[in-house]
Amino acid sequence: MQTQTPSAASSSPEPYLKIRGVTKRFDKFTALQAIDLDIYPGEFVSFLGPSGCGKTTLLRAISGLDVQSEGTISQGGKDISTLPVNQRDFGIVFQSYALFPNLRIKDNVAYGLVSAGRSRSEISTRVTELLALVGLSDQAMKFPAQLSGGQQQRIALARALALSPGLLLLDEPLSALDARVRARLRGEIRDLQQRLGITTIMVTHDQEEALTMSDRIVVMSRGRIEQVGTPDEVYSRPASPFVADFVGRMNFLDGRLVAPNQANCKGVDLTFAGEMTYAAETQVTVCVRPEDIVVRNINGANTNVFDADVGVMEFVGNHFATTLHINGTNLNVAADLSMNDVRDLGVKPGGTIKALLPADRLRVFATPGAAAQ
Repeated sequence: MQTQTPSAASSSPEPYLKIRGVTKRFDKFTALQAIDLDIYPGEFVSFLGPSGCGKTTLLRAISGLDVQSEGTISQGGKDISTLPVNQRDFGIVFQSYALFPNLRIKDNVAYGLVSAGRSRSEISTRVTELLALVGLSDQAMKFPAQLSGGQQQRIALARALALSPGLLLLDEPLSALDARVRARLRGEIRDLQQRLGITTIMVTHDQEEALTMSDRIVVMSRGRIEQVGTPDEVYSRPASPFVADFVGRMNFLDGRLVAPNQANCKGVDLTFAGEMTYAAETQVTVCVRPEDIVVRNINGANTNVFDADVGVMEFVGNHFATTLHINGTNLNVAADLSMNDVRDLGVKPGGTIKALLPADRLRVFATPGAAAQ
């Protein structure tokens, strides 16, 4: 796993949350395998991965809802590894909102404050502040069923913040909402988190949520961490084929090394930045994102430029998803061509264009089992 460094949101080089060697077993099934992770003060970190990858299990271990089988967790310098849930310093928002249907909105928000024995005047003041914070001051006397899904989620967020926790946990908080509401609430949650400066962890399987909301993303697969990095690092420099495939769209081109910085993929020699320490003929996978393929202003390029026949073009709103067949080879690549590219170059199915696969945009992975020299 790569070295972890504080994001720009961090106010201290000392991690706020330290996870060391955390393993979780359910009978014979291992859901988490020796997880090591640092999360810094004020960060918004997303656990991203497919169903069953361990992201929710890790969140539940942090909260104490499912204590780990091995390993330690510390928060703010305090070992919380075995503390019960009610002695941990966090607020949590669930996918299902988990609001009490028989309580008015003000009483839902006040629930934790009442349980903590706060005075009536303190509760009233705090509830007023929180409803204003989430923009729902006029909904205090309603019941949850009278609110929209987005409004209910904001109330759940207000309730989670009621006791001013040091850590906010979001368990797929937007997955039950429609796309338009999700997009709006993403921005609202991120803005609120930044204003409060609260350290936040979100579990999601939605790459767009992770990319737009996070300071750093923890990509998980099969109970392990595949990569930790900023959204740009994870998207532009995936650390494994799994990350390349899961985050964004990607061409995967099977090939073999013909030089330390060159691979042959179905008759096409592709030069890439950097060098691989593997023997010639090692089987590799060359990855390139469709939007990174260039089709204009490439006259000065002398590597990875090819004549290509234009195949299927699908209009997807702001670009054309296009298939390019590299002339004289068996290599096909998907390219996202902008509306301007298509209009200015007169690109159409059956035509021919020049295509550049930029060397610095190619990611190359050796086939599993290949040995470095």
